[in-house]
Amino acid sequence: MELENFNPWWRDGKVSTEFLGRRRKIFSEVIKYIDKRQIVLFTGLRRVGKTTLMCQIIDDLLRNGVNPYDILYFSFDEMRYNLEDLVKQYEIDILREDISKKKVFIFLDEIQKLEGWPSKVKLLYDATPKLKIFLTGSAQITMWRGTRESLAGRFFDFVIKPLDFEEYLDFKGVKIDKNREKIFEKDLKRHMRGFLKTGGFIEALNLDEHMLKKYLKESLLERVIFVDIPQTFNLDLPELLLKLLTITASRPGFYLDYKNLSNDLNVDQRTIANYISYLEYALFLQKLYNYSRNLLTSEKKVKKLYPSNTAFTLVLNPQADLSSVLEQFFVNNLNARFFLKTPQKEEIDIIHTQDRNVLPVEIKIKEKISKDDVKTLLKFMERNNLQRALLITLDTETKFQKEKLIVEAIPYWRYWSIKQKTG
Repeated sequence: MELENFNPWWRDGKVSTEFLGRRRKIFSEVIKYIDKRQIVLFTGLRRVGKTTLMCQIIDDLLRNGVNPYDILYFSFDEMRYNLEDLVKQYEIDILREDISKKKVFIFLDEIQKLEGWPSKVKLLYDATPKLKIFLTGSAQITMWRGTRESLAGRFFDFVIKPLDFEEYLDFKGVKIDKNREKIFEKDLKRHMRGFLKTGGFIEALNLDEHMLKKYLKESLLERVIFVDIPQTFNLDLPELLLKLLTITASRPGFYLDYKNLSNDLNVDQRTIANYISYLEYALFLQKLYNYSRNLLTSEKKVKKLYPSNTAFTLVLNPQADLSSVLEQFFVNNLNARFFLKTPQKEEIDIIHTQDRNVLPVEIKIKEKISKDDVKTLLKFMERNNLQRALLITLDTETKFQKEKLIVEAIPYWRYWSIKQKTG
């Protein structure tokens, strides 16, 4: 096991600039936890910058005087080693003393590839009080069997996402006065279309159309669908994963019906349900529940399914219309969990819940907006004793008012205005 290949700072005391990239907003938040005892866990899609973030933290430690030999990095992505053997070799070859005797920083990348990792990390954590552990996982590994039970109270979890639209503009070097959006309307519309195509993946920002398609399919979708998920779950039908994701991309926000999917694909309903859960685990799908003030009722009712990123939708379904892609963008961006569909066929795209506040959000990307477009929002507000709702539009900017009830219509390209309203 050649640990020095993973840890070049043992030789020259620094992290190569090619591994550092640009710091994102999340860095200043994460660095606050550097002196905390608990494990720091980064989860997120492949290629969002989790490894880069680890390298930036290592660079910061070195710049602040930490001995290079007291920092260990290892990736389980391509190599399989027992964690206990890994630590033992590090103690013997590099530390030259017991790891529990001093302050050491260990960075373990793609930890979900280590079989039985929760219990093994727990043993290491409990046995070495001075050790600071950082982990990454390209999946929803905190939902994996026994993870939360094994590591309860022992970790802080950070979800690392692709760039948001504001970060995207910053990385592209675009200057927009967020307090004067109207002046920049044309620029915002143009850049929003570019953002939807790249999905905020940093490596994709400057790729042409052909290279972008190749990058998204080969480096992201196919790698996870045909390698990562089958390795984790021992699947027989990885091509079914791609079919299900493609179906979702062809109809973002479709109502999940296992029976119909089973008939269409000639696959057992339980298999369909399992494979959809694998795609959720891999952070490729986002499931929404029909809103009810009783959460147990929401779980049992009809569900909707969206791809987790607009780039996935557009690479699998290049003909997707702007309206459906923007609906998905706001579902993804707001991390939406609920929508509304009543027995009377009344529908609202998003019921945004945050800090016990409820905000109904409807997306209507069309030329003309009328009072008919806010009827369902007003009814929902009356039934739930709410005073505010949001209507995201193509270009219409106005307010619809009924007594104390206000529906504010804001164009989709007014990113910061919408962000302010949705918290």
